Amino acid sequence: MFFIFNNEKFDKKFNNTKFPSNYYQNSIMRKIITIFSCLVTVFAAVFMSESESAEISRKILYFSNSAGYEHSTVKSVHGQPSVSDVAITNVCKPASIEVVCTKNGSVFDGDLNSYDAFVFQTSGELAKGTKEHPEWALTETGWKKLLTSIRNGKGFVGFHPTTDSNRYGGNIYENSPKEKITEFTKLLGAEFTIHGPSQEATISVVQPSPFAWLAEKGKNFRMFDEWYVHKNFGNDIRVFAVLETDGMKGEMYRRPICPIVWGRTEGKGRILYSAFGHYDEYWKNPDKITLVLQLIQAAIGDIKIDLTPNIETVTPNANILQSPPKKEE
Repeated sequence: MFFIFNNEKFDKKFNNTKFPSNYYQNSIMRKIITIFSCLVTVFAAVFMSESESAEISRKILYFSNSAGYEHSTVKSVHGQPSVSDVAITNVCKPASIEVVCTKNGSVFDGDLNSYDAFVFQTSGELAKGTKEHPEWALTETGWKKLLTSIRNGKGFVGFHPTTDSNRYGGNIYENSPKEKITEFTKLLGAEFTIHGPSQEATISVVQPSPFAWLAEKGKNFRMFDEWYVHKNFGNDIRVFAVLETDGMKGEMYRRPICPIVWGRTEGKGRILYSAFGHYDEYWKNPDKITLVLQLIQAAIGDIKIDLTPNIETVTPNANILQSPPKKEE
């Protein structure tokens, strides 16, 4: 509300001073200019507020519940955000992506419409919650709502331990019967079996890659990490990077090359997975977490990717697992 002070009435009652003939005309002009300036200020403030809101054009939910082994990368110390909480939040901010971090699975029981994608770094049976907080479980209702949201077009990204979540398990030397493969494994495209000693390994890139970080690596590159091996690979996977198992230390790597970064579709949703990132150093490395951002951007549609399956041509023997060790006679 604007208040206009009546100069003329004030002058007659309290002041006998004579003013120039154009005083009141100039006074009115000054009032108009003042009002106009106030209006400009108000509209500018509103515009700036809307612009600031518009800067955050995407929103993702980062879920790091550890019903199984809790990696240091997702561990909250003294109530502070985890290493990966900080990394994902910081790398997404310049890309206008808001990140909501939680370990509480009950969030999936609520309204998921405001999220453009869901990012998981989880382990174990998520329906059990964590050891300290069983009430943080991902309920059957929450799982169904999540799956429906993805099939309707929301994105999903899984990192490192996520393939160790809600899996059938069984013999690590055999693929599971189709009827035993869980919905979660089918969503991700494979399930974790085992890992060997951390070591430097060769990663081959399927070129041309839609991810700039991988594209810049050329044909292959070397990297140190804890390397997961998987089973129950779906035949609808698009492979982006491959673990070259030849020469690796550990009998679990005595198998053909297999996917290490891949994607697939689930209804209208885009699913991405990367096995990178066991160590805190990965999430603290500005260069390496560039791929984290690019996978998230692909999941929400900001980076266009082709998810046409290629596993049968790139890694045709991915489901040939390592042989069990020979028994001593």
